[in-house]
Amino acid sequence: MRFVFSADDVPPPSGFDLGHMEVEGNLGVYSSRAQVPDQAMMIYVSVSLLLDGLRSLVEAGRGGYTFGGVDSSFSLKFSLTKDGTLTTRAPGTPVDRSDVRTVVAAVWAAAREFAAARLPGLPPDDAGRQDLEMSLAAFAPLASAGG
Repeated sequence: MRFVFSADDVPPPSGFDLGHMEVEGNLGVYSSRAQVPDQAMMIYVSVSLLLDGLRSLVEAGRGGYTFGGVDSSFSLKFSLTKDGTLTTRAPGTPVDRSDVRTVVAAVWAAAREFAAARLPGLPPDDAGRQDLEMSLAAFAPLASAGG
């Protein structure tokens, strides 16, 4: 399982910049790129939303979570069973079925990589930056516990 988050380079940078999300799993690939209509999303806020939603789902131990990109029609549906299997689906497209720890690790790695590359370019008081920093801090214990 692999996630990639990217932001469009539009000066000056802002935590509300648009960007894209790509998800590659053992059943398929889904991307916000090259979609009609355009599915670019407010990427910093969307990554925060994804981290927070997945954290809540994993902490609940089972159930579902539908992620919707902020200001976008891009969506992913996550379903967690009590045996720890997490299924990821895009609209009409299965993307992945893995152990929840695999998905947690993939989201965590992509979010950390995105944050390391992009957050230094944002002002410390940028609301999008602050949201992502808080979501990363809240997700960290889950990631270190292995999901």
